[in-house]
Amino acid sequence: MTLTLFALPCGRKNDCHAKCFWIGQQLNSHLLHLIDRLSLPLDERAVRRALRDFAEDTGFDFFAYLYLRGPESFAVSSYPKEWQELYIEREYIRVDPVVTRAKHGPPIFAWSAVEARRSGRRDVLKFYADAERFGIRSGISISIPVGFTERMVFTLATGRATSDRGDDINPVTAAVSVAFVHSRLGQSTGGTSLASGIRLSPREAECLRWFAEGTSMPDIALMLGIAYRSVRSYLDEATQKLGASNTRQAASIAIRLGLI
Repeated sequence: MTLTLFALPCGRKNDCHAKCFWIGQQLNSHLLHLIDRLSLPLDERAVRRALRDFAEDTGFDFFAYLYLRGPESFAVSSYPKEWQELYIEREYIRVDPVVTRAKHGPPIFAWSAVEARRSGRRDVLKFYADAERFGIRSGISISIPVGFTERMVFTLATGRATSDRGDDINPVTAAVSVAFVHSRLGQSTGGTSLASGIRLSPREAECLRWFAEGTSMPDIALMLGIAYRSVRSYLDEATQKLGASNTRQAASIAIRLGLI
């Protein structure tokens, strides 16, 4: 059975509430089924298939799992490849209203291009103009914090103008389901890195690579034939670009991103 989640027209407030409650209960049931399915020993391809089936069963067109971790943020989704490439190329993670709300809003929320356009912001209007070309107009997102700065965000998206708000979705069930998604996709080799905007200069990369190998800054300066303060400056710049709290963390991030 395919469940379509959208704003239901109703003549009476109580009838509308009853229908929305029923929709929420149905989605809770689908979330529990998803948890059961992801608890099986599945490979990554099977996990993606399970999430695509989940999106279809709940009346959506796409799923997207986003792990927000500063420069190491990445996404796994069923969005069209062209949209994923455009998203990275234009660094839309910086203006995506869903990402912004996931960081600062409620744990479960609905979103739409119609609602976002009310802000009047040009960057948001441009974002949704591009997204709508690929059939992405509205959806529901579940945002779960991990520590103080990281977040797991699971989204269901559709080409409809609006989606039901999902007020009756059980927050515990939603959180557990997203945790299962993360356990399956958190180390995905097929995920899309959202850090394409990070560019280290040749000197920054060189100094950071030597530092990662355990070479001291005075020795780096000696090997490269540059001043110690220049090495320190290159490392500081690289650390800032990578959003790291110190040079050691910057080296670790750079290695994981394939920058050194």
